Amino acid sequence: MSAIEYDIVIVGAGASGALTAVQLRRRAPAPKVGLVEGGARVARGLAYGTPYGAHLLNVPARGMSAFPEEPNHFAGWLASRLPGSSGETFAPRPLYGEYLSELVAGGAGESGAIDRIAGTAVGMTRAARGWVLHLHDGGTVRARAVVLALGNLPPDDPAALTSLADERYVRDPWAPGAAAGLDRDATVLMIGAGLTMVDLLLTLQVEGHRGPVHALSRHGALPREHAPAAPRPLAAAPSLPTPRAAAAWVRGEARAATREGGDWRSVIDSLRPHTAAIWSGWDLRGRRSFLRHARYLWDAHRHRVAPEVGARVRDLLEKGALVVHRGRITAVEATPSGLTVRWRRGAGREESRTVARVINCTGPRSDYATLDVPLVAALRRGGYLVPDPLGLGVETGTDGALIGRDGAPVEGLFTLGPLRRPALWETTAIPEIRAQAAALARRLAEAIGAE
Repeated sequence: MSAIEYDIVIVGAGASGALTAVQLRRRAPAPKVGLVEGGARVARGLAYGTPYGAHLLNVPARGMSAFPEEPNHFAGWLASRLPGSSGETFAPRPLYGEYLSELVAGGAGESGAIDRIAGTAVGMTRAARGWVLHLHDGGTVRARAVVLALGNLPPDDPAALTSLADERYVRDPWAPGAAAGLDRDATVLMIGAGLTMVDLLLTLQVEGHRGPVHALSRHGALPREHAPAAPRPLAAAPSLPTPRAAAAWVRGEARAATREGGDWRSVIDSLRPHTAAIWSGWDLRGRRSFLRHARYLWDAHRHRVAPEVGARVRDLLEKGALVVHRGRITAVEATPSGLTVRWRRGAGREESRTVARVINCTGPRSDYATLDVPLVAALRRGGYLVPDPLGLGVETGTDGALIGRDGAPVEGLFTLGPLRRPALWETTAIPEIRAQAAALARRLAEAIGAE
């Protein structure tokens, strides 16, 4: 049986794939697009697949439009679903997934159809005019160009828990049932203190858990919360040749903002349009130093939570229902009474605690060098996908084209979102991803139209 043929096939139907698909639909003439769903509902990846309304967006509605040229698009849609909302509302994440899903489904006046392909891509081979995608059920799909919109991956195991086979250890915090079956007053340990930990903390609360929760991470840095801040736009990227220079600049500008009646948030936000240029100016040694010594501070201040979420976390901290620890896990022992976790901070004495459940909240995995997902492994073996040396994603060009083993862009193979972190650093939030999707859709549609 001959394979179905498309101009463009998008592999992955999460936010990155959905945004690319709807941008392609807006091109004229619209290319024929296939969206490989991989078993997940459209736009319901790790971020927007949550069923809990307590999980809020980390960006207000005014910054979440699918279309850069229509900044109020999502805020307008939200107002029709959530009366009383505005551009400043931090909407429930399930609603944003619904918004993107509706855009993919389309409606009257849409210029092009998006074919939804049920299945999982497990391999890709070159064809005379593009690629052949091999699906898990033996089917094939042909495409002139392919976009890998793989999104975020579940976390990797901390070293001390790699071989632990115990149902009381939850490896994937987003798997169904991560918070189910837990005694209301049981003690829980979260590994990690970032956004994933906050999400699971809220999940436990919604599920009725009221026992103590402990969060353990190397630095114990919790995400800060959003607050009003007067903009401090920068006309151009400041000269910050090293991470040390960047840290000094941020501290100095934050002090200046405070003197002027503002705060550090406007300083961090002013860097957003220039982050890629600053990151690209650092050599490998500088980037490695940043990841080791300063990433936790950047993440805590840059990737903030909604004010309502921040207030809930502060309340739990004040009540002692949430306790944050610093340190590295040294051992985990399964006992009849629970999992006994031991950790040490620097050269200090070892601490331990026995808990009913341990949940891995270390954040999405990003090292593609050893990832055994069939499609990724096949592309890696073929030399079409090259993991970066820091384990952040894959090597890409300025337009999102994958860079192959030979150092040249791979013809007809592109990506966006988290996989582009090695080149861009900031590439996981909707404002960045929607801009990438728009640029990539424009490039692909023009190239196909010119043939």
